[in-house]
Amino acid sequence: MKFSLSSTRSDPSSRVPPPLDLLPPGHGDVRLIRRPVAGVPGGRRRSCRGALKFIIMKDFMKLYHQREIQLLVLLSFTLQMFLFFTGSLRRRNTNVFLRVSIWTAYLGADFTAVYALGYLSRHDDIQRQMSGGTQPLAFFWASFLLIHLGGQDSIAAFSMADNNLWLRHLLNLVVQVVLAAYVFWKSPARHSAELLVSGVLVFVAGVIKYGERTLSLKCGRFKSLESSTGDHYKKRFPELNDSDHDYSKVVLDALHSMLNVHNVFAARNPFVNGPESSSPVVVARDTVQGTKKMLKVVELELAIMYDDLYTKALVLRTRIGMILRCTSHACSLLAFALFLTCDKRRYNGVDVAITYSLFIGGFFLDLSAVFIFIIDIGWPEKRPRWSNSIGQYNLLNWVSGGDQPRSYNQKVVALVRRLSSLVGVGKEDLFWLSKTLDTEYVEADEKTMEFVVKGISSLSNEVSEQQQWQNLGPLLKKIRVCFVADMGCAIVVMHIFTQVYLDTVEAAAAGDEGGGDGDDMVEVCRKLSNYMMYLFVNHPSMLPLNASSEATVVEFAKSREELSRTQQGSKMTLDELYNIIQQNKDGVSREGTMEEMYKMILEEDVQPSWGAVEEMAAMWLRFLIFAAGRSNGKVHAAELASGGELITFAWLLMAREGLGESERRRVRLTSTISSILSADSAGAAADLKEAYAFFFN
Repeated sequence: MKFSLSSTRSDPSSRVPPPLDLLPPGHGDVRLIRRPVAGVPGGRRRSCRGALKFIIMKDFMKLYHQREIQLLVLLSFTLQMFLFFTGSLRRRNTNVFLRVSIWTAYLGADFTAVYALGYLSRHDDIQRQMSGGTQPLAFFWASFLLIHLGGQDSIAAFSMADNNLWLRHLLNLVVQVVLAAYVFWKSPARHSAELLVSGVLVFVAGVIKYGERTLSLKCGRFKSLESSTGDHYKKRFPELNDSDHDYSKVVLDALHSMLNVHNVFAARNPFVNGPESSSPVVVARDTVQGTKKMLKVVELELAIMYDDLYTKALVLRTRIGMILRCTSHACSLLAFALFLTCDKRRYNGVDVAITYSLFIGGFFLDLSAVFIFIIDIGWPEKRPRWSNSIGQYNLLNWVSGGDQPRSYNQKVVALVRRLSSLVGVGKEDLFWLSKTLDTEYVEADEKTMEFVVKGISSLSNEVSEQQQWQNLGPLLKKIRVCFVADMGCAIVVMHIFTQVYLDTVEAAAAGDEGGGDGDDMVEVCRKLSNYMMYLFVNHPSMLPLNASSEATVVEFAKSREELSRTQQGSKMTLDELYNIIQQNKDGVSREGTMEEMYKMILEEDVQPSWGAVEEMAAMWLRFLIFAAGRSNGKVHAAELASGGELITFAWLLMAREGLGESERRRVRLTSTISSILSADSAGAAADLKEAYAFFFN
């Protein structure tokens, strides 16, 4: 059999594999690759590229391991910078992205510092390998990591849960201090005396800073608030003079009443004269200026309360706190001076530069804090102390799907709903998405806030003269028993009724010019209605409910669909419903109550008028007042970290008027339920008076 050379070359399967070469020296392990041959398909070229990628990745990982501790220390300091400039923003901002960013940085800062300390305790020899014969300086950074673990003054705790876990932080303090001392102990002994003393001073500053944070967490927990006597607010504050600036008077008013505010949150019968209680601040609310001043006083009180719970302010106001802070600053300055004088030629230049950055960066943050404080002194009245926003949730956007989605979030919900319907997922399963994306925030304008202040003052004075419901009286009197069955159902049904009614009023007044106060009252009513729905959906713990908000909304949607398909049918009489509630309050059929209430509202013909709109706004304010009166300090303290809520303002204003569960007068929803709730008030004092959100003879 004959073989030709040309036939052998033309057959790719018969080619002899090309020779193999070794990788160039200096690249670690020996690897074999094929030498590329002209005319050879791309498979062997890909193997060559894969080897090149392996080399690059290996070099990158080697460089990363050499510089890992440097990157960790710089990352830890960067996170502290971010927390410094953003930590105080959350008290006056409701942006979800900002809150998530701060939460991530808050957790990441602790994790990074702890991981870096552990790395230093086990891998100190890596610095010697990477420094090319120079002595490592990384041991010096352990003290800076303790300072980073001490956190920033503006955000000692992210939430009340952090305060409650202060013992865990105390354990971390002990462990991390021992770990940092161990890093010092195992470091090379050939360092200069100046460097060692400088490191010890930074170590002392770090222990103090970390201790401040742990003590702040302990003082900020709710149990400490309940057990404290408020000694730091029993000091003598400057007396008010006629020559004082208006805002100075507001600040002094807030400081004078802070002991009572602490008592409000701790439910210790505040604003009631006692041997240890300072007199409450009396501000006239019969004028616009008096109302604005009262709101500013309450705003400052809540701002100070936020500082006590979530920052280091409560510790730094004490004498020992100020001494420790001065000691910490003195140690840092002296340590920096010693570091400047010591011989650093034996150390790696990158390590020295990082150490300088840590020193200078810390001083920069301290100077920035002073600068921000000076700016705040210059224009304090123009700086908001809370989010100044009111949450809004319109249930019609979820029930009806919205005719024309306007905002980006509404478009996302509409798109997800359409896609989900294709796979058989009902809108009830998407309520969690609607709670997040359909929630909006609007400005807490002066008219709304003044309406709340005047409404609370009016309720506190309703002893001989009750609120008159000229337009909504028949409707409210008809459905008042439904309020007792389930307040959640009442909020949902009345919210839908309010939205439809306000649209009717606006349509009827479309041709009129100069609506003026009527248009303003429509906006106030709509904001209060949407706000109560927002609380019901997003913060049900702040409302006196007996069922989950999601279940109530889903039941309402079903009842609404059932009623839209049926005509006038048999219904339960009001007396029958009242008897059922009396006999078995917990066993009331929620679906029947909601359906019956919905029918009552459909049957009631409330003519569009500005007077009815004003009464409807007052109705929603009474709902807000009743909910605030039944709430407690824990939920309000937790919401301060999220920018604050309007219901917290109402709750604190009510305490000034002696309204609330722990006050002189409790707030009841309606005058018809005294017999039903007699068990709740059996232990009340004989002279305890009650105020009614909705009073009917």
